Amino acid sequence: MTTKVSPSDRKKAPRVFSFHSYRLRICILMMLALTITHCMRLNLTIGIHCMVNSTLLHEKYNTTLHKGSENTGSLDWSPTEQSWIFSASSYGSLVATLLSGYVADRFQPKIVITLGILGAAMMTALGPLLASNSYWGFFLSRTIQGISGGFIFPAASAMASRWFPPMEKSTLGSIYAMGNALGGSMVPMIVAFLCTTPLGWPSAFYAFSIAAFLYIILWIFFVSNHPSSNRFISEREREYLEKEIDFHSGVKGNHEEKGPKNFPWTKLFFSITLFANYSCQIAYQFTQSTMQLFLPMYFRDNLGFSIKENGLYTTLPAVLYVVMGLVWGALADFLKKKKVMSKQMTTKVFQSISSFGTAFSLLMIYLIPSEKHPNLVLPFLISYGVLFPAGVGGYFTSLLSVCPRFTGTVMSINRGWGMIAHLGTPMLMTLLSYLDLSYKYFIMFGMGAALEIIAGSLFIVFGDCEVQNWAKIDADQATLDGETTGERNQKVA
Repeated sequence: MTTKVSPSDRKKAPRVFSFHSYRLRICILMMLALTITHCMRLNLTIGIHCMVNSTLLHEKYNTTLHKGSENTGSLDWSPTEQSWIFSASSYGSLVATLLSGYVADRFQPKIVITLGILGAAMMTALGPLLASNSYWGFFLSRTIQGISGGFIFPAASAMASRWFPPMEKSTLGSIYAMGNALGGSMVPMIVAFLCTTPLGWPSAFYAFSIAAFLYIILWIFFVSNHPSSNRFISEREREYLEKEIDFHSGVKGNHEEKGPKNFPWTKLFFSITLFANYSCQIAYQFTQSTMQLFLPMYFRDNLGFSIKENGLYTTLPAVLYVVMGLVWGALADFLKKKKVMSKQMTTKVFQSISSFGTAFSLLMIYLIPSEKHPNLVLPFLISYGVLFPAGVGGYFTSLLSVCPRFTGTVMSINRGWGMIAHLGTPMLMTLLSYLDLSYKYFIMFGMGAALEIIAGSLFIVFGDCEVQNWAKIDADQATLDGETTGERNQKVA
């Protein structure tokens, strides 16, 4: 039987944005998990310029040395080797992708996140030692780091389905999802600063690994898989969440530790609604990877930015992404609550803003500025940072809504498509660098724009934000999901 929450019970429960809201604290801790994981992965994007001896590369590989390339690291890695290092964590994430979603939905996301961050932190701490002594040892460590990090986001999404009530899911989802963007906004400036310290580039690895180890302590102590098993949450909020959370898509109040055993794999992979979402993720990840991995290189090679200018200009769109992601998420919920637009229309409008606005910004970032007038890139970095995160009210809201019981698995499959795009981004750059094409950055930005246009068009036609019929079950099926086959047979007998 479905347990309904009366309006009076809702009023008694702590508001989501209040000091006593424990679900908000869980959300913030989830956001920090993504932030720290992203920092450990992205520390290489700026750090590589401090690690590699650019003067030696200029002499050995006959590369062009710009005014912003006055970095004299100790490592002799060719441009191709650098691109492979960038790809290493993506290989690891791709390996972990499908398994991570199933494990997160089927078992306990708290343990999954704990082990994932621990593995990534250990590999990050070993990074300087391995990089200085063995290129392939460092490559392997980055791959293992990618495997560990690949479990975090699907597990966080599975945690969200256990902690976030339907009326707050979009808002809280936009907050914890900002963890990746927050990490992206922090890394350039922090790493640029750490590279200038007496310890040099190794400090960029040690600082983030120490932060991860400290975070694990907080996570283990304060987080539980469900509100019902948390010792810090107030009784009033616990009762509200236990009644309100629709974990079984129509069967509220069920807070078992383990999730469903039967997964509709065909629908999870090939549903046309989810495919529209997956296409948006492919475009999103290719665009984000291009901006995070190669925007600093574009600034250095084509616009002649110094490392400090590079860090500043790279940070700007990342900071805007964090801020505007929250704004777009709140605006989407406001429009739906006030019935200005339907849920369906809201997701499609917001995804269109993200996809088509980003495509325009990417093209302008390459076409307008030059080495003589590099500052002309600024307005288009701003437009990118403002419009790109509108997708939080589009395809991301759809992913959190269409099949709540399988959120971790859906996010894992979604991440798998994203990892293919993320993996293909540095591979494409490696090929373009090998061919020594002078317009390689135009191809990268142009490819991102094309993918965004295709994804936005698909979502307009096929996107949805309602729970799909194949994802719904009745109360009896919810009970059976917690039983073994033997137990079912005994009941039948």
